[in-house]
Amino acid sequence: MINIIILLAILGYSAWVLVRFLRKSRQGACAGCSSSKSCPGCAGSSMNEDHAKIKESI
Repeated sequence: MINIIILLAILGYSAWVLVRFLRKSRQGACAGCSSSKSCPGCAGSSMNEDHAKIKESI
């Protein structure tokens, strides 16, 4: 009985982590990052995207 409960807990947690990963991966690397506002890598990529949009409009 305890084995079934442990197995269900492990499978449930694994499914939750997988769903969370897939949702964040659809948003993109930096959009899914919890520290996207303070991360230098994320801030740099968002600046590059803004710069690219400005170039396209010119």
